[in-house]
Amino acid sequence: MSIIKKDYDKNYFENAFYKEKPESQRNRNRIRELIRHKKRGKLLEVGCGEGNFLKEAEKYFDIEGVEFSKYATNKAKRILGDNVSRGNIENISLQPAYYDVIMVFNLLEHLGEPMKTIKKLFDALKEGGILIGSVPNNFGIIGGLATALSNIIDKTHCSTYSPSIWHEYFTESGFNEVQFFGEITIGRNRSFYVKNIFWKFISFNLIFVCKK
Repeated sequence: MSIIKKDYDKNYFENAFYKEKPESQRNRNRIRELIRHKKRGKLLEVGCGEGNFLKEAEKYFDIEGVEFSKYATNKAKRILGDNVSRGNIENISLQPAYYDVIMVFNLLEHLGEPMKTIKKLFDALKEGGILIGSVPNNFGIIGGLATALSNIIDKTHCSTYSPSIWHEYFTESGFNEVQFFGEITIGRNRSFYVKNIFWKFISFNLIFVCKK
């Protein structure tokens, strides 16, 4: 298996250096953050991978997942059935004002025109709905180096912008409240959040919580 990721195949999701585990501490962190804002309702995860986060989220929400990778979609369907479908978010249609929550973990940096997708997700949320997700934190020495390294390893990255650009995209798409904080990852399955004023300087990922 290669460390370099060029396609969304098995090597992208599982290789000698990492494999996401069900019920990982990182997914539990995501659930705790989510239920601080919403405790129930219809939830869509775009780029749901092998379905591990959705498996946790279905304890609280009515879940759906969309995944581009054929390999990951097939794995997710084994545990979540028809709640997961294969599709490219840039091309598919979403029902307007339908979801209470949409999750997009490390997805937007893979899109050539992420603002178009952000606007599509905004339109698919109910009034008061929430968009939660993450992108590489391309800021400062630590975030910049982490982003540069991830771009070398993951050749599917094409939109790794600074926090100020992402903030502009979210607000121009219509979100009323945009909150940023940081995530420091330890392998694929562990992480902790940084919510103090230093998050931009020490975090690998930028976490966003956007309210409609």
